Amino acid sequence: MVEPYWLKASTLQRFIELTGKHTSALIEIPAANAMFGNLFVKKIGSQSLDSFVSEMSNQLGCGKFEERQSSNYVDERYFRRATLGIVVEIALADEPEFDSCDFWISFQPDSVHLEDKSFFDGLADCVARKLAICGWQVIRPLSFGRAGGGAILYRLNPASNSSIRERVIVEDV
Repeated sequence: MVEPYWLKASTLQRFIELTGKHTSALIEIPAANAMFGNLFVKKIGSQSLDSFVSEMSNQLGCGKFEERQSSNYVDERYFRRATLGIVVEIALADEPEFDSCDFWISFQPDSVHLEDKSFFDGLADCVARKLAICGWQVIRPLSFGRAGGGAILYRLNPASNSSIRERVIVEDV
C-alpha cells in the first residue's frame, strides 16, 4: 500500500488550476481540523531564518536541520529534520492570519499514518511553552488552514517571581 502524500491546500489548489484535474483519488487530503502540529514564531530582534533554525537545533535537541528547496515555501527554501518518528520543518511564515510571525514550525509523522493526530497538538503546545520561556512569542493555531479557526498565544511572563506554572502566559487570540 502506498502511504498518502500530504500537500498544503494551496499547493493542491494550484495543481488543480494548472491541470484542471482533481487528484483526490491519488492524494489523501486531511480534514481542515486534522492537520498536524503547527507553530508560528515571532523573531527576536533581527534574527534570520538560518539563525533561528540553528537555535531550534539547540532548543529542540534534535540535531542539525537539512536545508531544502521547494517552490511551496517563501524564498523557495525550508529546513527539515526527522527524529524519533517525527518530521520537523521550519520555514519563513506566510500565513496571513498570523502575519506578525516570522517563522513557521511544523510537526508531522515520519513515514507513518496516524488516525489520532492529537499527539502533535500536545507536542506543539509543549514546544510553544519551551520557546516562550526562551523569549519567543509563539502562536499555535487551533484549526490550521481555516481562517478564524482560533489560536493560542504563548509568551514569557514578565514577572520575575513567577512560579514554574506561571512562567508562560497563555492567551486565546
